[in-house]
Amino acid sequence: MSEIFFIRHGQASFGQENYDRLSSIGVLQAQVLAKHLVKTGKQFDALYHGEMQRQRKTARELVHHYCTSGLAVPQPVVQIAFNEYDSFAVWQALIPELLEDDPAISKDLEKLPQDQRMFQKIFSRVMARWAAGTYSATGIERWDDFVARVRQGIDELTAAHGDGKRLAVFTSGGPISVVVRLALGLSDAATLALSWQLMNASITRIKYNRHGIMLAGFNEVAHLELAGDERLLTYR
Repeated sequence: MSEIFFIRHGQASFGQENYDRLSSIGVLQAQVLAKHLVKTGKQFDALYHGEMQRQRKTARELVHHYCTSGLAVPQPVVQIAFNEYDSFAVWQALIPELLEDDPAISKDLEKLPQDQRMFQKIFSRVMARWAAGTYSATGIERWDDFVARVRQGIDELTAAHGDGKRLAVFTSGGPISVVVRLALGLSDAATLALSWQLMNASITRIKYNRHGIMLAGFNEVAHLELAGDERLLTYR
C-alpha cells in the first residue's frame, strides 16, 4: 500500500490585510513539523502543494530542513486541486443573503474580526448555506465542484504513484476534510463540522491501493504538543 500525508499549513495571518501568509506562529509550527519529520526519518517520493502562499511556505520549511540535514527530498509540485476554497468570495457573496434572512446579525458583524468566536459562529452559517446550495449568488465555486476538484486531485495522485510510495500534500482544512469525507463517506454537514477541528500544521494520513483510499490517521499534532509551547496549538 501507499500513503499520503495531508499536511495543513501553519497558522495564517487572520485579521491582517494579507491573510495568505504565515504568521510568526505559523512559521514556527512549520519548522517544528519539518524537524519532526526529519527526526522520525520520513522519506517522501513526491511533494505537492496548492497555490496558496501559506501552503508553499509550509512546504518550503520541510524542504529546507531536509536539505540542511543531508536528506534527499523531492522538489514540491503545484497541484491546484488542493487549493483551499475561496472563503472570502463565499463570505462576500452569501453574507447579503444571510442578512436579508436574518437582519439581527448585523450587530454581530460589527464585532468582527476581533471577536473570533463570533466570526466562527457566522462563518459556520455561511459555509453551511454554501454547502447546501441554498443561495442565489453566482460567480463562486460551488461546494459540489469543490468536492469534485479534491476527488480528482486524489485520483491523479494515486494513479501517478504506484505501490509502496509515501507522498506529502501541503494543503488547507477544506481539502483535508474532503479527503476524510471520501475515505469515510461523510455527509456535507459532517465534513464541514470536521473541518473546524483541523489544527494548523497537523498531519492527516490516508493509505491507498487499487481498491480505494482508507483513513490511517487524523489531525495528528503530537509534534506540536511535544514542543511544549501552547501557542503552537491553533485552529486559525
